Amino acid sequence: MTGAFMGYFIFALFAVILLLISRYINRRFSLNSVDEMLTAGRKVPFGLVSASVFVAWVWTLTIMGASEAGVWYGVSGGFNYGWGAIVPFIIFIPVALRLRKIMPRTTTFIEFIRERFGTKLANVFFVFGIALVLYVTVEQAVGIAYAFQFTFGMNYKLIAVLSAVLFAVYIAMAGLRGSIYNSVFQFFVIIFIVFLIVPLIVKEVGLSTMFNGLLDASLNKDNPNYNPEALDFFSTAGLRYGFTAVVVAMGQVILSQGYYSTAAAASSTRSLFWAYLIGTILAWLPLPIIFGNVVGGSVYALKVTSDQLSLASGAAPYIFQHFLGAFGGIAFVILIFMAGLTTGGNGLAGVQAMFTVDFYQRYINKTATEKQQTKFGQKITVVMGIVIGISAAFLEGVSLLKIDIFSGILFAAPTAAFVVGLWSSRLNREVALLSVVAGVLSGLLAYFLINDEDLNWFIGNILALIIPLVIILVSLPFAKTRYNFETLKDYQPQHKVML
Repeated sequence: MTGAFMGYFIFALFAVILLLISRYINRRFSLNSVDEMLTAGRKVPFGLVSASVFVAWVWTLTIMGASEAGVWYGVSGGFNYGWGAIVPFIIFIPVALRLRKIMPRTTTFIEFIRERFGTKLANVFFVFGIALVLYVTVEQAVGIAYAFQFTFGMNYKLIAVLSAVLFAVYIAMAGLRGSIYNSVFQFFVIIFIVFLIVPLIVKEVGLSTMFNGLLDASLNKDNPNYNPEALDFFSTAGLRYGFTAVVVAMGQVILSQGYYSTAAAASSTRSLFWAYLIGTILAWLPLPIIFGNVVGGSVYALKVTSDQLSLASGAAPYIFQHFLGAFGGIAFVILIFMAGLTTGGNGLAGVQAMFTVDFYQRYINKTATEKQQTKFGQKITVVMGIVIGISAAFLEGVSLLKIDIFSGILFAAPTAAFVVGLWSSRLNREVALLSVVAGVLSGLLAYFLINDEDLNWFIGNILALIIPLVIILVSLPFAKTRYNFETLKDYQPQHKVML
């Protein structure tokens, strides 16, 4: 088979498998129920939720971005990527448990914002939530397209569009349950490839060769990858990136409706807790550390230059193919394909929930039946898939890690109001809105006005997260009103909830 033909064959094969799974679910479970489509009936067992959480957080960036961080920062890159992305999930777990406890019939976090702070702020969070999912899913389509392009020389734009349409179609067909069931299949594929391929690469390169490559890069100024902190586990640049990763991931986790939909789908609070704990901290955390060090270390060992990689984002496919040939290239593409589709599917399941619950019946058809709501949710999912694909097609040649870093400024700002508002009865809607605006503006101003490109992104991200929190905490002692959280227990959405 020619390279391109093999690539299209792989794409078509896995597309058929995923669509057949979704078709099976569509036939077995009726999607005429809003709660079935958006929360899988709220009876999903621990094992399925754990697998879904794990693969939904295994982004294309987990492999390609963590590898890129290993190239940028040496031994500290993958580790800082990992712990920086895990901290927000440690925060998310009590957030999800709290939301489930005080508002048991909720499906989207926007419903809580509306009840807690009013329609105006709910609409602001709705825009942030949709924009976040668009960004995340576009990034997955970009990662998939890069993988097929680097490995098989396939048309970047075509694969970007097709991959986005694919995960949109299987979510439209089977809702959140389709995302979860497909995730189980993708979980086994991802785990198999990681445990098969990574040891082979380490064996081919040799740990001593990796170490010597990093050592030479840290001492030899003539080394094309010269980096005096390449072997410094606590390098200043690496730690700075780690803290930025916290900010970046904070918005990606706290404002991602797909994670709340999965949390609502869990059969019990206990299974929800353990599923998220095991799926993220125990199962996911080793991956970026492994890829950051194995791929990054291999790049230093080979003294591969940025010209040879085109982009640092291309480090992983380059290393897979260099040491394992066509077999490595195929394995890498399948790995990225599965990672991108699971995260893209989870994200679009969240978009489906927000448009169905928080937009359609409220603003389009106030007397809509559940069947009409689900049909709208399916249609808007396909439309969003097309938008995502077209958007991804225009990002060819852009570094995934740079896109990710900039996103933190935009999406970290609203998180403080949401998280504090879940526990504090003192926070009012005016201060919450002010904090969001101040966070975004301060982050953007720092990014564009600070001339030092090694600091502007870092300070911009930190300000976007910290400024809103400071404004909120300063305001609390002066609050004159208190919110009664007990009223949320009686909340009833405009569809039947399967509790």
